[in-house]
Amino acid sequence: MKMLRDFVYNPNAQIVLDTLKQFDFTLPKEKGNIALTSFEVITPDSFMWRIYAGDIYYLYAEDYVPGLEYISSVFQSYLKSNEWEFIPFRSPKKFAQSNPVLQADVYQGATDADDMMKYAGESGYDFVFLVRSKEDPSLALFSDHAPQGYLSI
Repeated sequence: MKMLRDFVYNPNAQIVLDTLKQFDFTLPKEKGNIALTSFEVITPDSFMWRIYAGDIYYLYAEDYVPGLEYISSVFQSYLKSNEWEFIPFRSPKKFAQSNPVLQADVYQGATDADDMMKYAGESGYDFVFLVRSKEDPSLALFSDHAPQGYLSI
């Protein structure tokens, strides 16, 4: 099963593009391309991608998600802002019928499952969420404008 989290071991942009296609997301015709400006492993089971595609987007994957409020707090903490909006998933499933729930040995119900599933994509065992940031897109390619800053090696 191909999963977005496999990007850790095989940083293939196609898996990110395939995931983006599941959301109400269209590449801007005048730009035509996207730029993956950063990728971060947040925990062993959660991952964040920062993407420029005319606007700045953040793609987040995690296996266990207790609800939309939790996901909102992840984005607010990571972006250090509440200036963003969820992008709807094109073909939402019922929470109990989603792969992350079906593949888990134990999974408690999300507190707001119906609302959460409007925005929850799937990638193997993970739920995936996409948000559009209100950050200035003209600064998207500059590291010092990323919310988490820039760490040099």
